[in-house]
Amino acid sequence: MPDNLAQELARLPRLGVADLRRRYAQLFGKTTRTGNKAWLIKRLAWRLQALAEGDLSERARRRAAELANDADLRLSRPWTTPTIPGTATGRGSARLPSKRHDRLPPAGTLLTRSYKGTTVQVRVLEHGFL
Repeated sequence: MPDNLAQELARLPRLGVADLRRRYAQLFGKTTRTGNKAWLIKRLAWRLQALAEGDLSERARRRAAELANDADLRLSRPWTTPTIPGTATGRGSARLPSKRHDRLPPAGTLLTRSYKGTTVQVRVLEHGFL
């Protein structure tokens, strides 16, 4: 890595967001509206290194495009949350746990607490809470 590239990369974190945005416009030829300093630093560092040491080869670009076309990407969040059937109450269903934790009380335990003058009860189920 050339010395001037190393110096410029080391200088990026010390710049303010306005200076980073100006440098982004110089290197990419277009402006950005982001104010995320960490993102700007990463993008500028990538661009500086690509200009100094060479960008991706055409073969690598084609392969990346193939992988992107074959990927089964979700474009939006799932509409429903996985739930345990048969545990629905008036307020919804219990969520599926990722795995049962050793610190949880055994299934069937009734947890009772007083909260702001109201008694709250939770029953521990085999795969969640009710």
